[in-house]
Amino acid sequence: MINAFIKFGDGRISRETDQKTLTTALHDARAVFWIDMNKATDEELSILDDVFGFHPLAIEDTIQYNQRPKIESYNHVGEGCSEGYFYMVVHGPDLASFREKMRTKELDMFVSARYLLTIHEEPMKSIEDVLVRAQADPRVVLDPGIDMLLHSILDHLVDHYTPILDHLGDEIDELEEKAVTEPTPDLLQKVALKKRDLLTLRRIIGPQREVLAQLTRGEVPFIRESTRVYLRDVQDHLIRAVETIELYRDLVLGARDIYLSSISNHLNQIMKTLTIISVIALPMTVVTSFFGMNFAEEIQPFTWILHTPLGFWTAMAVMFGLIASALFVFKRKKWL
Repeated sequence: MINAFIKFGDGRISRETDQKTLTTALHDARAVFWIDMNKATDEELSILDDVFGFHPLAIEDTIQYNQRPKIESYNHVGEGCSEGYFYMVVHGPDLASFREKMRTKELDMFVSARYLLTIHEEPMKSIEDVLVRAQADPRVVLDPGIDMLLHSILDHLVDHYTPILDHLGDEIDELEEKAVTEPTPDLLQKVALKKRDLLTLRRIIGPQREVLAQLTRGEVPFIRESTRVYLRDVQDHLIRAVETIELYRDLVLGARDIYLSSISNHLNQIMKTLTIISVIALPMTVVTSFFGMNFAEEIQPFTWILHTPLGFWTAMAVMFGLIASALFVFKRKKWL
């Protein structure tokens, strides 16, 4: 589906998407326009070559999904237009799709001083927000200039990273809490998966900083100085997003260390309990093994003890006395 918002040099507004209208707008030196292509068909994508004459490599990158964020400078080929343009690839976040499939959505853009083409395979909230304004009144988005329209789209796109980062922050807090209170074996797998998600998001957002940097450094000639101020604000938000991801990565590694420490402490508690039981049982073992020895009746000092009820109760008293003494010592040394 194609949405077109065209303001011709004579002030006329058009939303026609046929090739004739787009060619007329391209040849009108004073015309400015925005074309958005959502899940475009092969016939709709043909305007990239037939009308605009974009470079074949740029068109190929547009058709092939999952391109890394980048910005490249080109010149038009053919007779349609001789001015230069830039091909950009950025990735827009979407909380629903990120939570479901842990991925972002790709946005391809062709931008020059007079026009902006946005191409995406899936609906994008950042584009829809600007589309609503353009559909109400195309002049609202076209009159400030194409560079401000580009800023508006990038600003909405970067703002949508905030819900994703908040979602990741909540999940990491939950992992940390469970690492302390419920260090189950499957928690380590969850920590590894969360670390992978953060690395994936870092790999996507990281290169976009350089894309924004080129827009703010004056390397794109049609970006006005007044617009670069706004783009630097977008760049700052993107940098903070990358720094937050790095912080979350450290927190995930910390959650892993907490999990390992919790497991180790739990094991130490088990060993401590088993050791105490063994030490408590030791006096009983010594005394009962003493009774189990076969003493000759000629050994008079032990005969009266071993063969009378008094001997049994004496042995029991000795065993419980030794146990009580051991428990008292453990408690005194704060081992219990």
